[in-house]
Amino acid sequence: MEEYKPLFDKGQLGREEMRRLIELDDRHLRGGKFDWESFLFQRYSKLRDDAVARLQSKGKKAKPPDPEALPQQVRIGLCLESWGRETPEVLVAYNLFCDLVHPNIGSTFLVASTSAEGLYFSRFRGEPVGRAILEQSLPILLSVSHRTFGQYLAVLMGTIWQDDEVPR
Repeated sequence: MEEYKPLFDKGQLGREEMRRLIELDDRHLRGGKFDWESFLFQRYSKLRDDAVARLQSKGKKAKPPDPEALPQQVRIGLCLESWGRETPEVLVAYNLFCDLVHPNIGSTFLVASTSAEGLYFSRFRGEPVGRAILEQSLPILLSVSHRTFGQYLAVLMGTIWQDDEVPR
C-alpha cells in the first residue's frame, strides 16, 4: 500500500504516474518466481533447470553469527535451498505453492474457470482451473516429498508416547 498511496494522494494521474500504477498492478497480479508458462505446458525439465540455475547463481556471503546474539530464526528458504541442492524439484514445488498462496497470477488461477468462450471468474461457468492445477501439482509435491517423509517417519513414530509413558 505504501507504493500506491502517493499515487492515489495526487488525485489526477499524469502519464508517468499512470505508468507507475500499471507497473505496480502488473507486479502484484503477475509477479512471482514461478514460471507458469512452463508449468501449464508441462515443460518440467525447464522448471528444474531454472531452479538449478537459481541455486548456482546465489553467491551471497553470510556474516558469521554473533555469539552474544539470541538464536537466529530458522529461515525456510535456506532449508529449502539446502534440500534443493540434493533435489532441485523441491524448489519447483516450493515456488509453485508460493505462487498459489500469495496474491498474484497463481492465486488468481485458482479461482478462474475456462471454456471455449474464454476465461471466467465464476464457479458456474466453464471448467475450474484450480482443479487442473491441483491435478498437475499434487504429483510434483508427492514426488519430491515421499522419500524424505519416509526417512523421517520412523523418527516421528518413535516420538509417540505410549499410554503407560504419559506422565499423570
